[in-house]
Amino acid sequence: MEQTVTNNEAGKRPTFLTVLCILSFIFSGIGLIGLIILLIGMGAMTSLASSAVDAGGTYTGPSIGLTWAYLIVGFLTTLIGLFGVIKMWKLQKVGFYIYTACVVISIIMGIVYSGFGFMSILPLVFVVLYGLNLKAMK
Repeated sequence: MEQTVTNNEAGKRPTFLTVLCILSFIFSGIGLIGLIILLIGMGAMTSLASSAVDAGGTYTGPSIGLTWAYLIVGFLTTLIGLFGVIKMWKLQKVGFYIYTACVVISIIMGIVYSGFGFMSILPLVFVVLYGLNLKAMK
């Protein structure tokens, strides 16, 4: 006699949630590498921008304060969002709320910095897909 045991009954992570988490790990890793490269590049650009002063002593280069804020917030939300994904990997529901908060903050910062773009849609899709797996989390 064969018994059918679902993933939730056995205390195992559903396959769909596993796939979502793995994709999030990959995207977070790529995002962190990109942000680190941008942070290094911004450091170089800042030192070059300091030489962009006109004869009157006024800075004439691009405004980089908001760019620094965008990069730092992006770095922090990616790290904290990754922490949320790790919690969801461990089937802890609090990870969903952490991840969702990071996505909302990232989208708001993206809108403030550059307006709404296609890149805002993918994280929202992930929030919805993770939400479909809330019943498997404690």
